[in-house]
Amino acid sequence: MEGAGARLLVEQLGAEHLPAVSALWQAATDERRRALGLEHIAAAGAALDRPDAFGVGVFGGSHLLAMAVAMPALADDGRSLRVVPGLAHISTVATLPGHWGHGLGGRVVRAICSQARRRGYARAQLWTHELNPGARRLYEREGFVLSGRARSDDNGEAIVHYVTELAAQFTLRPAARLIVVDGDQRLLLMHWRDPVDGLRLWEPPGGGIEAGESPYDAVCREWSEETGLDVPDLRAGPTLVARDAFYNGGRLVGDEYFFLGTATSRAAAEPRGFTAVEQETYLGRDWVHWSELDSLSDPVWPDLIPPLQRLDPTGPWRDAPVGPAAGGHWDQPRQPAPTVTRCFPR
Repeated sequence: MEGAGARLLVEQLGAEHLPAVSALWQAATDERRRALGLEHIAAAGAALDRPDAFGVGVFGGSHLLAMAVAMPALADDGRSLRVVPGLAHISTVATLPGHWGHGLGGRVVRAICSQARRRGYARAQLWTHELNPGARRLYEREGFVLSGRARSDDNGEAIVHYVTELAAQFTLRPAARLIVVDGDQRLLLMHWRDPVDGLRLWEPPGGGIEAGESPYDAVCREWSEETGLDVPDLRAGPTLVARDAFYNGGRLVGDEYFFLGTATSRAAAEPRGFTAVEQETYLGRDWVHWSELDSLSDPVWPDLIPPLQRLDPTGPWRDAPVGPAAGGHWDQPRQPAPTVTRCFPR
C-alpha cells in the first residue's frame, strides 16, 4: 500500500481532501461495525465541508492514513444554531484499517486540539461509541475525561461524551529576528510547517536567544544557521515585537528583538545549523516583496508592517495601513509608527 514506508507528516485538511476523507471514514466505519457484527451503513462522512470546520490528517506520501475534524460546538447538541462560546466539537477521529495501533490516532487528536487552541477555543468535546474500548483508551490517554452524559446515536448505538480543557503550558522565550531587504524591496522569509498540527507559516530568519547572548549575537548566529549566508549589513534595530504563539504543541511567549538589514547577496546557500525538528519542518525560503506579504498562500507571522515602520519610518511601507491585512482579523486601523532607537549591542 502506498504510504507504508513513506515519512509520516501531519498536514491541514482542505476541500481538495474531501474524497480521501470520506473514503477513510467509510473504511473505518465498515471495519468497526464488521468487528461488532453490525450491518453495513453508509457513513455520513467527516463533516469537513460544514461551516467553519477544520481538519488535520496524517499522510504517508500522498495517502491519508488518519484524520480528525472539528468545528464550533452548537448548543443543545447541534439542535440550536447558537455557538457555545469557546467550545470545539470534535466530530471525527478515524484511522485507516491496517494502521490501527500505530499511534496515528493520538497524533491526529493532539493535532486537532492544537489547531483548536490556535483558533481561540478553550475546551473541546467529542462523542464516541461506548463499545469502542480502543477509542476510549486513546481519548483518555490524550487527557479527555467522561462528562457523565450518554445517549444513543442515529443508528441506535450507545455513545458517551468526553471533554477536555485546551490550555497549554507556556514557555518564556525571548528571540531575535532579522528582516533583510534587497534592492527590489523584497524580504527574505523562511517557510515552516508545525510538526504537531501541520500549520504552515512564513517568518523572518531568527530564533531563541541563548544564555549569555545579546540579541545582536543571537540574530547573527540564527541568520547564519538558517540561511547559510554571510550576515548582511545591519542598519536599524532592535525594536521589540511581542509574540504569543503556539508551536510544536506548546505556547511560546516573549519579546522578540527585530533588526533591519540590507541584503549583500541573494546567492543560494543551504542552512548549516538546523536541529532535527527544523530539518523535518523546513519547507524552503523565498524573497517576497514587502507589498505582497498578505498574498502568500500561508500566513506571515508576525505582522511585519509595524516593525518595518518602526525600523525605517521613511521606507516604502511608511504609509501602509496598520490593522487588518486583507483577510486579517484586526478591527482597528494601524497607528503611526513611533520613532526607532538604533543600536547594536554586543
